[in-house]
Amino acid sequence: MNPSHKPADLNVIVKRYIQNLTDQNPRQRSQAAYELGELHAVEAVSALITALQEDVNTYVRSSAAEALGHIGAAEAIFPLMDALRDSSSFVRRAAAISLGQMQAKQAQMALIHTLDDQNFYVRRAAINAIGKLGIADLGTMLLPYLQHDDARIQRTTITALRRLRTQEAIPDLVALLQTYQAMPNPHDLPMVKSLVIALGDLRAPEAVPTLIQVLRGYVGARSLAANALGQIGDPQAGAALCEALADKSAGLRLAALKSLGKLNYADAAPQLQKFLTHPDPRLRRVAARASGDMRHVAAIPQLLEMVEQDSSPLVRPAAVEALGKIGDTTVLPRLLPLVNDTNAYLRAALAYSLHALGNGSGAAQKALRQLAKDPVEHVAMAAKRAQAMECTDLLPLPASQEPAKKPTSWLQRLLRRD
Repeated sequence: MNPSHKPADLNVIVKRYIQNLTDQNPRQRSQAAYELGELHAVEAVSALITALQEDVNTYVRSSAAEALGHIGAAEAIFPLMDALRDSSSFVRRAAAISLGQMQAKQAQMALIHTLDDQNFYVRRAAINAIGKLGIADLGTMLLPYLQHDDARIQRTTITALRRLRTQEAIPDLVALLQTYQAMPNPHDLPMVKSLVIALGDLRAPEAVPTLIQVLRGYVGARSLAANALGQIGDPQAGAALCEALADKSAGLRLAALKSLGKLNYADAAPQLQKFLTHPDPRLRRVAARASGDMRHVAAIPQLLEMVEQDSSPLVRPAAVEALGKIGDTTVLPRLLPLVNDTNAYLRAALAYSLHALGNGSGAAQKALRQLAKDPVEHVAMAAKRAQAMECTDLLPLPASQEPAKKPTSWLQRLLRRD
């Protein structure tokens, strides 16, 4: 859609495309279906279903199926399920993709039957769609496809099993990764990456030894392995991640620093502190966050210096947040003046730290009230969330209720880090 179109123009545009679905030229009909999908034109669903069911042209029916997936209207689910039996493999594939995109749980049996489709690309689309349905029990049905002789089917299956959180797949995934690790080949890198990501997302402790081998030697997948080891959280990965801090690759060092913070690996503290003064601001920022995750008290003087003097607008907020996580209330007087800092990201991070360190002090509450009126929306929202957390902390919990996990930090959400 052309961004210059005004909202008033949209109705006219959509009506024209709906009319074009009956044009004599199949290219016009196909293009109209595509555009309606891009516009998410709910009012076109009925016309698109008609095109899917009745148009004689393969490409028009395929475009209609794809458009219905983009729009996501529930009334399209059963017509799309019927389209899984269309005479054209293009249409069947588009229907499977759309049902997965819509997370249409009603289609699970139809998609399972589509796993036997004679067309390779339709079968692959069905595996991918099943992985998106969110029905955990379906994972076991996909396990045999890990042994498929086509690497593309294997990779699609790995992704589907990861999405479905299929724990039963872990032994096979580890075995596959060991096979590729034994005979590294650049052509296998996409498969290795898929396996590493899946094992990290599945939080598979039995994969740690193999992931450590990847971390130490599989070029192209080492940073992913470092991330996966942090996700799993097994301390036995700590020593290998410390080794990675000496690597020349900045990406690997960033991943290793982040994961060491997640592991709370105390032996890494001296190495981690060196990165607080590293020339690369990305490494300084991640090292600051890791210091906070590890509650590394010895890093406080450097973190305070970073807050006040670092040249990077993203490093300073990370240092503020780290100080809040460490929890030493003696730093509060150094943080209170930051309510007037020009860095909005820093002020947002400050809200969390004031809550963590304030202990209900009048000065901290006054600073939070000021931040809650901040002209920058995400800063004011962070302060209001911090104030709400303070109120919640004062309420007694029922004996049967576990304490709620603290929400993801403001800075992490703002920077889309986690």
